[in-house]
Amino acid sequence: MNDATPIKVLVIHEDPLVCAGLVTTLRDQPGFELVGVMDFDRHPCNRASDQRVDVVVADYDYGIELVASARMQPSRRQSGPNVLIVTTRQSEREIRHAMEQGARGYLVQGCGLTELVDAVRALNSGLRHIGALAARRLADSVSGQSLTDRENDVLRLLVEGHGNKTIARQLDIAMGTVKSHLKTIFQKLDANSRTEVAAVAERRGLLTIPAGAPHGPALTVRHREQRYAGAALAMANIGSLQ
Repeated sequence: MNDATPIKVLVIHEDPLVCAGLVTTLRDQPGFELVGVMDFDRHPCNRASDQRVDVVVADYDYGIELVASARMQPSRRQSGPNVLIVTTRQSEREIRHAMEQGARGYLVQGCGLTELVDAVRALNSGLRHIGALAARRLADSVSGQSLTDRENDVLRLLVEGHGNKTIARQLDIAMGTVKSHLKTIFQKLDANSRTEVAAVAERRGLLTIPAGAPHGPALTVRHREQRYAGAALAMANIGSLQ
């Protein structure tokens, strides 16, 4: 890529304040060209039309919808769009889910402006970029042990506030088995109390996205339809994605 060629960036974010901050930051960067913005109501502004977009900076849900929409269009390159997700979501499972779905970069809101700019440049160069906080979350998960399906069942009921007797009854297992599972869960999560176990589970996102679920917390039908429609509109406006 010629150094004189600007990096074309499209911003799509559901938080209007974050969206405004992203636009201001990226628009003022030398070597960057803001070619499109979509606001909170998904109304396109400064539409990208047929211009080529190098990097799309998007919120979590919208970014995942965007890469999914690209995969469903055979005319798109297999690698899909260079999507950089900027979000408050920072659990291990959410980060992994986004990257597995096809996002090329992941930043947790609150990162420095330099990191944001560096991430856009990295994606434009064909690299992946995971922000410092997201990388720490993944590093924490690598050092930990995975829970079995039954241990996840016990963990879910524990986090919901149920005692051992209720857990045993709901899972139809013996009290001794519940205690054995809890001991293993405490060891794997390196926790010393039920409160600490719940905190670790929340931090790692162990209960945020059920197995097989396409996203995190369920979206309403209307909200989901708006996102699919918005993703299709964005893809139509992006033109040739890298």
